[in-house]
Amino acid sequence: MRVGFDVSPLCGPPTGVGVYTAQLFRHLQPLLSHHLVPLSHRPRLWSAVASEKHLLAPRWPLNKTLWMQALLPWVIARQGLDVCHFTNSVAPLVCPAPFVVTIHDASLWLMPEYHYPRRLIAMRPLVPLVARRAAAVITVSRSAKADLVRVLGLAPAKVHVIYEAPSPHFRPLAHGMWVDRLRRKYRLPEQFILFVGTLEPRKNLERLIQALALLRRRGVPHKLVIVGQSGWKQGRIFTTIEVLGLKQEVHYLGYVPETDLVGLYNLASVFAFPSLYEGFGLPVVEAMACGTPVLTANVGALAEIAGPAAELVVPEAVESIAEGLYRLLTDPELAWHRREEGLRWVRQFRWERTAQQTLRVYQTLYPSPVGVDAPVTGRVGQQ
Repeated sequence: MRVGFDVSPLCGPPTGVGVYTAQLFRHLQPLLSHHLVPLSHRPRLWSAVASEKHLLAPRWPLNKTLWMQALLPWVIARQGLDVCHFTNSVAPLVCPAPFVVTIHDASLWLMPEYHYPRRLIAMRPLVPLVARRAAAVITVSRSAKADLVRVLGLAPAKVHVIYEAPSPHFRPLAHGMWVDRLRRKYRLPEQFILFVGTLEPRKNLERLIQALALLRRRGVPHKLVIVGQSGWKQGRIFTTIEVLGLKQEVHYLGYVPETDLVGLYNLASVFAFPSLYEGFGLPVVEAMACGTPVLTANVGALAEIAGPAAELVVPEAVESIAEGLYRLLTDPELAWHRREEGLRWVRQFRWERTAQQTLRVYQTLYPSPVGVDAPVTGRVGQQ
């Protein structure tokens, strides 16, 4: 079985989908070896998950849509690929091989106000067509599956829930020289709350900043450190900071490489992620894997993924976010409990398991004996 694997999300600095693509490719490689064929519309990748001599890509960069809809079907046929996997919601409408598509969430339909108009125009008509033509759909939580089945009218049996996981690099670190180096590099405050994610309305940063203002009134000294790429309507975030007089209390670091991000999680007093909607919420499990107490939303995929290990709050209520942070920052026993619960809970999320379960989906499309252990199945929280 030769599997074509879309690595085009790795052509720029990796966001959540890029991390998913890179980690899944890396962990599928030992299972499929040279039978895993990376596909891209650009000959160079930001994250080198595979030798570029094995990358099937045009000699010069192409528009992604043109490549996927016009050139890629010809490449797939010529290469004789048996199954293809597209990792970011879109795929060729005419594909000569059965294909799997990963659709991470249903926010295009459930929260259109949080997407820029060009994305809505391009993606909302295309994704339902791709989902119907796909031989199988993968999504990353039970919550996301329920949304996709309802919104796109998909048969539940067609949609497979396969969880993401933190990279093995995310772990508790012993204090050493790296602490002073990281503090100097990013001019970090002594005590801080950490947020990681793209700067966009769905991430609920404005309410998090408003909650920080409430904490200030209660004498909490912690500052807020924001890590993430620039996003749509990010100007509103910086306006909120200025209006509330918090310019000295909020530090925006922009994109941070993974090696430094592990250190930031370890140094943070609390990781706050009160997002309004996620398909999974990868930063939540990354923070838990580093032993950082987590605060997140009490709804949807975030409540599912965080389980009993996080402090859950109402994401639409600034007072709830502030109260949850106050409890974690002023009650050392609660913070320690959340840390220990998180470290135990996160052990169930492993990329090896994700890769094994994904391979099983491929095998249903192309039955063939492949030497791989049966994947561990079950709901979050089951060992």
